[in-house]
Amino acid sequence: GAPRGESDRYAGHGNGTDDVRRRVVSVPNRGSGHRAPARAAPHVQALLAAVDRTVGDAHVRERLGDVGEAFSAALGSWIDPLAEATRGSESTAHSRAAARAMAELARLAGAFAGEAVRSIAHLQTEAADTVPGRRRHAEMAGRIDDSFREFSSSPEFDRTRRSAAAAILDWLEHDRATTARIARVLEPPAELAPELFDDPMPTARTELGVRGANAALTAYPGAGEARASLLMVPGFTTGPRMFDLDPQRSAVRTLAENGVDIWLLDWRRCGEANRHRIVASQLERIDRAVDAVREAANDRRPALAGHFHGGLLALLYCLRHPGKAGALITLSTPVRFASSDDGFAGWLRAIDGERMVDVLGDIPGPLVAALVAASSPMRWCGGGFLELLSGLDSADAARRIARFEQARRFPPAFPGETFRGLYRAFYRDDSFAAGASAVIDGQRYELSRLETPLLNVFARDDRIVPPSASAPLPEWVGADIGSNREHPGGHYELVTGHRAHTELLPGIAAWLAERTRRS
Repeated sequence: GAPRGESDRYAGHGNGTDDVRRRVVSVPNRGSGHRAPARAAPHVQALLAAVDRTVGDAHVRERLGDVGEAFSAALGSWIDPLAEATRGSESTAHSRAAARAMAELARLAGAFAGEAVRSIAHLQTEAADTVPGRRRHAEMAGRIDDSFREFSSSPEFDRTRRSAAAAILDWLEHDRATTARIARVLEPPAELAPELFDDPMPTARTELGVRGANAALTAYPGAGEARASLLMVPGFTTGPRMFDLDPQRSAVRTLAENGVDIWLLDWRRCGEANRHRIVASQLERIDRAVDAVREAANDRRPALAGHFHGGLLALLYCLRHPGKAGALITLSTPVRFASSDDGFAGWLRAIDGERMVDVLGDIPGPLVAALVAASSPMRWCGGGFLELLSGLDSADAARRIARFEQARRFPPAFPGETFRGLYRAFYRDDSFAAGASAVIDGQRYELSRLETPLLNVFARDDRIVPPSASAPLPEWVGADIGSNREHPGGHYELVTGHRAHTELLPGIAAWLAERTRRS
């Protein structure tokens, strides 16, 4: 929809550092009508170079060998086919309108990117030619993302992205063949390579189905005489893989080593029936899993833990089934959805989540991942690696990065009607604000009626579920029931970060042991 050269200005072609630098800092000069290349300060160039080295295919192949080849193939496994799927579409008034709207959105975002990079050029470095360290990169990425979040909530950008979303949904609604092709492309790919995903747990593990729930449980027995049982509930933006990346960054292993019997829930795929499961259906599946764990654990009530939407579902479960869970741990779980710094919620409101369900059915996992990335682009594309990049030259680190990237870029599809129920109650209506109740599919959930002991964990630098979206929960349910625990780092560091495995997760195990002892 844009003249040749206009769209290329904002789209990446190639993987070299110079190419990335040129894309980001060469932007239209407002009022001049022509491009005005800007030279970034050396430390800004270093940041861009670091991001490019991290995600660029050429660098990955060079540094990581065969693992890098597989990693690159995974990252591109749906991007190129997606472009092919859209190129194969018939040119119509709706498709042309969608292209024009997207070009305008790209123009605004590209212009902002250049301004944001220049805005931090005053940051001091030890020396102009010194590559800043990971902490410097994280700080700079965070500043850019903070600026982007402010920019993306501006009236001009919000109008443009709403217009682009409406135009794309109009097009897909009128071109079902393209919609079907895109849905196929956005199916999560097969795992990278079998050798990357060997069982990381040295202890025995047990897998069993959950009767009547089309779900599976994997048990990781705790070390010694386990002091607590924990059912981990993944959300639909992060699959179970994120909790069990590898021996160094496996949340289930760390908890098991600290004396907790772990049961990891896998929702499994269930075909066409999946999209019609409402929130109450998902809570029923959790209830069946709780019963299965209790039966296997000599009638000991398990605690529940969930990350992001998994934590939200676990919270709703405890409100609907008081007394069935021994404790509740919410990790980076949103309860306030209208915070000005909540970029993910802002994107969902702007693109009309309900209409996405009408057009797409299930919400494809990579589409959710793209919206997560849009809420924190620098942190997600570059900063998300910072905690994982130590020891990059080792094969173990390469496999860790590959697992991490697949887990966050290709989560399972978000069941359509579950998404609709959560969207209406929270992203649209912000029903839990100030401790109020939410009505979902005719069922009322009142925070003031929570009886389950609660530990609410939020990440200090989380740009996807910012502290303002998560931290109010204990206050709203009552201090006698809930407490907060702040952890340094970002959204995924709560389960993958080094300090999570040395401090946070052992602390959670101790908290669970104390709750179990009291009960």
